[in-house]
Amino acid sequence: MQLHSIRIACIAGVSAVVVSTLAAQAQAPVALTGRVSSAAEGAMEGVLVSARKQGSTVTVTVASDSSGRFSFPATRLEPGSYALAIRAVGYELNGQKSIELAADKATTVGAAQLHQLSRS
Repeated sequence: MQLHSIRIACIAGVSAVVVSTLAAQAQAPVALTGRVSSAAEGAMEGVLVSARKQGSTVTVTVASDSSGRFSFPATRLEPGSYALAIRAVGYELNGQKSIELAADKATTVGAAQLHQLSRS
């Protein structure tokens, strides 16, 4: 049986953090941007996209918007190699799982296709 929906429910506090993060992202230069989609859902809103620099214990996470687009502000990601991950119930990342970020240059991840998992 496959999961039918990807809506992620957030408590009010988490929602406020995501909204303020998205507002800050709109004003700041972007270091990394992309789009999340799946064959079953098309563009996916509310998917948590995370980037962790190699050798670091810090993970930076943003949420995709209604068009499936996400962006990380340049103030949050410095140049270097990053591992990418997503959090979406019933899905896994099928594609690029790492990225190299250069200084003073926005990087675009190819469309992040999510693979729908089967329930056991």
